[in-house]
Amino acid sequence: MGTLVLIGFVAMVALLYLASVHAFAGDSDAATVVLEGQAMRAGQLMLHGWALSLDSFWTVDAPLYMVVEFVTGMRSMLLHLVPAILAALVVVVGALLARDGRPGRAGVAGAGTVVVLLALPSHVLAVFFLRGPLHVGTALLCLLAFAGLRSGRLGWGWAMAVVCFALGTLGDLQMVALGIAPALGAGLVAATRTRAWRSGLSSVAAAAGGLLLAGVLRELADAVGTFTINAGHPRASMSQMFANLRYVVTWGANMLGVGSGTLGSGGVPDALQLVHLFGLAAVVASVAVYAVALVRGAIRGKVSDSPGARWRLDDLLVLAFLSSLVVFAGFTTSNDPGFMRYLTSAVIFGSVLAGRWVGRLVATVASPRGRRAGAALFIVVAVAFAVGLGWTITGPRPAQTVAQLGRFLESHQLHRGIGDYWSASVTTVITNGVVTVRPVVTTPSGRVVRYERQSAGDWYARRSFEFLVYDTARPWGGVSSATASRTFGPAAHTYVVGTYRVLVWNHPLSVSAVGFAPVPVGAQSASRAEAVTTASTPP
Repeated sequence: MGTLVLIGFVAMVALLYLASVHAFAGDSDAATVVLEGQAMRAGQLMLHGWALSLDSFWTVDAPLYMVVEFVTGMRSMLLHLVPAILAALVVVVGALLARDGRPGRAGVAGAGTVVVLLALPSHVLAVFFLRGPLHVGTALLCLLAFAGLRSGRLGWGWAMAVVCFALGTLGDLQMVALGIAPALGAGLVAATRTRAWRSGLSSVAAAAGGLLLAGVLRELADAVGTFTINAGHPRASMSQMFANLRYVVTWGANMLGVGSGTLGSGGVPDALQLVHLFGLAAVVASVAVYAVALVRGAIRGKVSDSPGARWRLDDLLVLAFLSSLVVFAGFTTSNDPGFMRYLTSAVIFGSVLAGRWVGRLVATVASPRGRRAGAALFIVVAVAFAVGLGWTITGPRPAQTVAQLGRFLESHQLHRGIGDYWSASVTTVITNGVVTVRPVVTTPSGRVVRYERQSAGDWYARRSFEFLVYDTARPWGGVSSATASRTFGPAAHTYVVGTYRVLVWNHPLSVSAVGFAPVPVGAQSASRAEAVTTASTPP
């Protein structure tokens, strides 16, 4: 049995890997965490000397990259493989939570719903669910924590929840909104439901314990020496928050396969996309059902407080879903579709709720005819989802323009360089480290310096560089021929490689390890920035 489970998991990872490869080309956000894993594999577990953002993923995604890199080394395939592994783990944990111990058809239907919605993703969902690091690992830690809190008692499950909350908070501050706040809220609701304060103690204590443990671990890490955290993310204006309510509906539907928006459908025919309406309906209905149950339970009170009562996990997932929407509304600062990434957690939590609801419905169907009809509908929907995914992964892969740049640099024996953020770390990873390009930015005075965010100090200290590269199709950080010449003098050669410009001097270049990290304005931050555009999807 264990062998079959392992084979199934590997097959799921392989399928999700293909979906990832065909959904988007890698970028420097994803490459940065690959390089974090490389540094940790080399013994820099604390990432001393790095400068990262609030979502550093140090204790979330990076450890998995480190483990995989012990086997593979630093390879470009990790841009897709590790996110596929994380997504598969989310599917497995989500399916187990959706099954919720129900036997027979009900359990299969609950778990199967999660598998269909997440393991057979729409093209738009694949762009974010299978793209690292976009908080999917944080959602996984939330699911594990919720599983530990489902009993409502102290014990090993509770301890696991505390550890998951702490690790998530250390690596991604969104854990506070996605996991800790829902646990705190669920504890208060539990006390209200049962009219007994002890009933909510485990969830409230886990939330507080996770924050406390994260604070202690961060203090210890600072004492030993670890990375620094630079400016946080910009927040949406009040008017933008109201506009975001509309995007919740349209973009949420897109992620669940209904419509495609500016990111396209991955070539999936409209008829197959229509079947995704069943998935969307299941998610919306389940959220509504369990949200109403939460409110009614809190008002009426005196519900069962038996260990493992199903309403505890329902409440945690509903509150986590709603918290995800709050994150989306608060941090989406424009209509850039890249902000859909803030809806990924909501889709994950909503899919698990949908599975739990479907399982509950199936358990109530006593008629053999009704069961057969439900099974037939489920099979039709699952096949349609699978065919749609197959349609996508047999189509053309999105162009990876930086691959041409990497081949050019290798062929011209240019192995050490600097460049704008979006041209830098991804080139390092795409070339499997044969070429290293470190990110730079310009100061207000127009001089090229280290980009002191998403980078490590030892990339620059006592290092010399052979070239500078920037992308004319995607100007960033003021890096250009003019600012490069102002900093290093006129270039001896300028090479045109597609939209890239490679500048080479007759002397080595040096960049201080102490650089500049401009405060992000609007949606133009390079840290988890809006890397997703229509150009990154298949034609």
